[in-house]
Amino acid sequence: NNRFIELNIVLAKFGIPLSILVFSLSGLVWLIIGFFIVVSRPNLFAARMLGSAFMFIGFLIAIQLVRRDFIVTPEVVIRAMMNGAAFFFGIAFFFHSTHYFPLERTDLIEKKWIARGYYITSAVGLASILITNMPFGLFLPTFYPLFILFKFRKSVPPEYKRLNKINKWTGIISGGVLVAIVIIFSNNSFQTVGIGMFGVVLCLIPLSYLYTIGRYRLLDMNFRIRRNTQYSVVTFLWGTAVIYGLIWAFFRLPSLELPQANIVFTGTAIEINDAPELSPQRQASEHVMLMSLALIVTFSVMRIRTYGQKFIDKKYFRLQYDYRRASFELGEVLTATLSAEELARGLVQKLSELMKLKRVGVLFFRDEQCCSCISAHGFDGHDWQQFCVSHERELIVHIKQFNNEFRVDYLPALLKDEFHHEGFHYGIPIRSKDRLIGVLLVGEKQSETTFQQEDLAFLASTAKQASVAIENSFLYEELAEKERMKHELQIARRIQLDSLPQTTPTVQGLEISGTSIPAMEVGGDFFDYLSNGNGKMTVVIGDVSGKGTSAALYMAKVQGILRSLHGFDLSPKDLFNRANKLLCQDLEKRSFVTVLGAEFDTEKHTIIVSRAGHLPLWHYEATNGAVKKVLPRGLGLGLNDASIFANEMEEKKVKYHPGDIFIFATDGVTEAHNDEGDFGEERIHRIVIEHYAQSANKIQTTLLNELSAFTGDRVQHDDQTVVIVKAV
Repeated sequence: NNRFIELNIVLAKFGIPLSILVFSLSGLVWLIIGFFIVVSRPNLFAARMLGSAFMFIGFLIAIQLVRRDFIVTPEVVIRAMMNGAAFFFGIAFFFHSTHYFPLERTDLIEKKWIARGYYITSAVGLASILITNMPFGLFLPTFYPLFILFKFRKSVPPEYKRLNKINKWTGIISGGVLVAIVIIFSNNSFQTVGIGMFGVVLCLIPLSYLYTIGRYRLLDMNFRIRRNTQYSVVTFLWGTAVIYGLIWAFFRLPSLELPQANIVFTGTAIEINDAPELSPQRQASEHVMLMSLALIVTFSVMRIRTYGQKFIDKKYFRLQYDYRRASFELGEVLTATLSAEELARGLVQKLSELMKLKRVGVLFFRDEQCCSCISAHGFDGHDWQQFCVSHERELIVHIKQFNNEFRVDYLPALLKDEFHHEGFHYGIPIRSKDRLIGVLLVGEKQSETTFQQEDLAFLASTAKQASVAIENSFLYEELAEKERMKHELQIARRIQLDSLPQTTPTVQGLEISGTSIPAMEVGGDFFDYLSNGNGKMTVVIGDVSGKGTSAALYMAKVQGILRSLHGFDLSPKDLFNRANKLLCQDLEKRSFVTVLGAEFDTEKHTIIVSRAGHLPLWHYEATNGAVKKVLPRGLGLGLNDASIFANEMEEKKVKYHPGDIFIFATDGVTEAHNDEGDFGEERIHRIVIEHYAQSANKIQTTLLNELSAFTGDRVQHDDQTVVIVKAV
């Protein structure tokens, strides 16, 4: 109206307190996690229930404290109804999800009324609030679920408790902290500080569920942030925090009240005055002190940053290792063990420790033919070891083509898939004199960073170091095996010699002396004295074809059969016939046994002789001083069936007199040779004729001594057995 009005205008201010913003953002965290769970696994009922519960509760938290409802509008009413529905049905969805997460609880799922009760009580509570505005409705949807939890607390499976342990304790601790926040930050302080802390604590609940899903791979979800990414983020946050602290300290230092000291810095001296210094001097003193403090703060912050970064590097396996020290430690492992198994185990353990590897494996190849030793570290390698053994030829053929380190991607599909499945990425061949004797297999680093060139160079150096140790382990095992076999053969020799007669039987009218000297540790010759206490004694001497262990085993078998059958009081002919029937079933086609037996009747001064392909019995007759052969027909045991053997078997009866000598021997005696030829029968005849007056034992000793002198230093090529029987 044509008037000038002068007004003082002050702009209105509108803002959100930081604590309320933090509280609302915590609701956003609930919403995001719930949405992520539902979208990731929409086909799983447990995921839909749990994700819906988080979204409902997150919506409630996000909008609860940011409403400005000055005028009631339809939008305000709808939002209020949605807010109430989010509270009541969020609780219903949450408790319903416990029937399926982290494991299905059949005891609750089978009882349909329990799940219906969650939604009925929530609907009743919502209606009571909207219609009657009764506060009792807020507690109704929580009383019923708590009653169900208490009622079925004893039927909770142990595995369910184990998987839900983190969520359970997070909820309990969060509830306690929330109550403490409400008590501590009352009135205005709660609105400015407590609400924000309230929201931060609330965030822990969905985060604990997310951690449980990731740790135990629940809901068919396998998500994790790679360790190298975690390291980068943590390092960035730590660096940012350090820089922020340093900047904050720099801006804070000028506002500090420094002590008033009468100290003057002149540049060339430091003066301490009795009187207060002048203003310019005081300013200079304060500046020097401030600069000194700044240097101290900077040095302290950088030291803190260094220590913190070292801690982070250690936690994420980023500490650099000393290659010289690592090589020295590996050398100690490689030289301290001799067996291949211990060497392989020590190698993979030390390599995993030094390089901080998740998986390490090693294979040793003997003569490029077979996989003789397998060891792994970082996983249960039983199935992998079986795979390597069953595909050893394919492994050796394809690894031989690589001279240096290689990625397992270059192997055939079958090998590549198996190695990838076990977490191996690189292979390093181990060679000795251009022969493949092993391969190192390494997986990902614990830091989850890529392998650098120096890492591969260190692995190649390790392979070279290991090659010598592996060769030594092979030689050691061969030597140990030979020593073991030698020890076992010595035991077998002792057992075999003990199985031969240890004492000479006392038979009236006879002197007996027998011995057997195996060419190797064990042999196939044997002799025995068989008697049934009827005044007769049978002397048996035999030779199994071949030498060594196989002959010794057959010798023990034949000796046992003859001893068993002689219990039936059989003549030598019948004894050999029955033994042949048994041996034809068990002896190899290439093996046979020659045997000579003589039954002595001391009352009638007669012997009955049978021979199964053996050397003849030599009979020295004292009456004429001559040696003659007793050579009945007969085939070796185990050569033919019973009918042919029995038809060929002949039995001879010989009369003897006092002073007569009978010589039983194996071909190891007659065929012993030197440069002049074989020892032969004639020498045996001569020795007996020249020493007939001596005892049986001395005749045997003389015979063996001359045999030893005849062969000299030559290696004994066959078992030597002699039995002397002299009539007295």
